[in-house]
Amino acid sequence: MNFDALAYPEKIIIAGSEFSGQRNMSKGTLLVPYTDEPDVGIGDIIIQKSGKREIELKVIDAQFQAGGTLGVGTRHKNLLTLKVENLTAQPHTTNTQSSTFNIGSITGEQVQVGNNNSQVVNISVQNLVEAVAKSGDQEAKSALRKLLENSTVASIVGAGAAALLGLL
Repeated sequence: MNFDALAYPEKIIIAGSEFSGQRNMSKGTLLVPYTDEPDVGIGDIIIQKSGKREIELKVIDAQFQAGGTLGVGTRHKNLLTLKVENLTAQPHTTNTQSSTFNIGSITGEQVQVGNNNSQVVNISVQNLVEAVAKSGDQEAKSALRKLLENSTVASIVGAGAAALLGLL
């Protein structure tokens, strides 16, 4: 019985040589038992056979352990542990990284920095009336006068509504 096929079911090609291995996709690790040390290093591209297809894996980190298998599940004594990144899947995954912007200082009002955020502006009714009165915009003055003369708005603003109308 071939124990390698049970414990290390994946076929891995490293520098043209085929090895058995066990890949943990959630951890991004690949375990490869060996007798003769594979020629592999950080940045190398290795291949995992997946049925009739191949998956390209980029080596991010490598650790060679003499006697690392303890003879469990394989006839090989040594164990290569690789941290890998699936290059074949990259074009098909959603990028969830966010960008970081370092800004020294910002001076001003109503400044917005970033993506997908909102800006809230608070202004008092008095400030609004004063700004419209100074603008000379007759249409804005008329619209604001009509708003302040509304009975619902007048009851909310209170006694100050008459004084605000006087500014217009």
